Amino acid sequence: VWNYFVECDDALHRIYRLPPLTVDKGHGIDIHTSSQWFIISREFAWYIANPPKNSLVDYLRDYMEHVVVADESFFGTVLRNTHFCSTLHNDNFLHIQFGSWENEDKSANQRDPRKCVMRNPDHCGRSPTTMTLDYLPVLELSGDLFARKFDDVAEPLLKDHIDRRREKEEERFLREEALAKEIEANKTAGVEVTEKLPLESWEFQGEGVMLVAKETVLDEIPLCLGLSRDGANRVHLLPCFKEDVPPTLSPDWYTGAVIIEEIEHFNRWDIGPCSSDGELHRNETTGELEMTPGEYTQTGPKCMLKIGDSIRKGRCLDVESDRTKPGAYLNIFPCEAKWHQLFSFGNGDVVPSGGIHVSPPKHLSSKKSTAHLCLGVQGRSSEDKAEWLRPEHDDDPDDLWPWEQDNATEYYDNGFLSLKYWDGLQLQTTPCSNEGAVVEFLYVPFIVEEYGNDEGESTDNKSDAAVEEKTDDDAEGLVVGDEL
Repeated sequence: VWNYFVECDDALHRIYRLPPLTVDKGHGIDIHTSSQWFIISREFAWYIANPPKNSLVDYLRDYMEHVVVADESFFGTVLRNTHFCSTLHNDNFLHIQFGSWENEDKSANQRDPRKCVMRNPDHCGRSPTTMTLDYLPVLELSGDLFARKFDDVAEPLLKDHIDRRREKEEERFLREEALAKEIEANKTAGVEVTEKLPLESWEFQGEGVMLVAKETVLDEIPLCLGLSRDGANRVHLLPCFKEDVPPTLSPDWYTGAVIIEEIEHFNRWDIGPCSSDGELHRNETTGELEMTPGEYTQTGPKCMLKIGDSIRKGRCLDVESDRTKPGAYLNIFPCEAKWHQLFSFGNGDVVPSGGIHVSPPKHLSSKKSTAHLCLGVQGRSSEDKAEWLRPEHDDDPDDLWPWEQDNATEYYDNGFLSLKYWDGLQLQTTPCSNEGAVVEFLYVPFIVEEYGNDEGESTDNKSDAAVEEKTDDDAEGLVVGDEL
């Protein structure tokens, strides 16, 4: 970028490299790049249009007169190197998705040399891609006010879908506003208030949800999606409950609800926000999360999954480094509302029922890419490929994994090894067609127990669930019924 260019014969020509930018007796300054889409204050605009004599602005205008894309460096550099630096809000509410570099898609003789001003032509030709329908859920949940690029020929229905979604949002806002006013009026009048603002079907009474590996619900130790107590970001399959709880569970415990105080690790999750195309409902008979496809999204709503406990509370389930190939670790990471943090739920059509998956956007996927990547384990399927299997053993690469040991002899009726051999191991992505490797989940809401004035008297402040004592002697032995 920091070269002197001139335009001639419908092309840019590099003349020479500019010397380092210095002011105030030769001390260098930092050059800041920024978006060319921004809002500035009247005071800053006036300062740039009428700079003090011999000021940085005065100097910088001459210096950048013949550099390329000067508007992406001039304003940011002035802002950060003047008394306006404290006024910066580093977010222009603009959503852009970048495609691959030209050298990744085209050979050298297919590229237009006039478009590249870099010394290395492989560093040219990366621009925002056109918004597509499959990317609309990401755009919806981004929170941004603007986006580009839109192409009415390539995607003629995209803007129509955005308009319809906005209409639905407006309708819900109006309903909630009316209900909030009614609640406030009742409070002012001294009337007992029982109404609450409505929750979505996936918000699970507001206390979060336990994600239980379906195959383990009747195991001696059921396993759940969660974080270990060491505080790391890694996501594992871990015991759902404290040691003394599983013996007290009823056979159909996963169809009701569980008590927060009974869990062992950090395995409480909040689902949402979710995109609006399609529907999600929990089946209270099976504990499954049933997905209905939307108008333009075959895999239904896409949702963030946020950890509900630990010092990392509120962080999102995340596919490692936005890898589009199988074998990526699952971690939690600060929420960004990007595709690798937006998960869909299988209904048995495209993805197995109970499977949780991400779908890499088309602009990032090659023809050989996997369309849907599910949460899963390695080494449990004969279809696993070597490049998916991670990690290597830290101490001795010849060590055997738990499922490779001679004592790994317990199998489920479906013919696959018990998931107990993957207890405590980090989950990773696998193709959703990889039977055995994909972990299917059930969804069990949490309730909070409140205790009354009399010892042992308990009330539930979130649910009318039927809670019964299993034995007279076991105060911890609580069975949660089906009437959630």
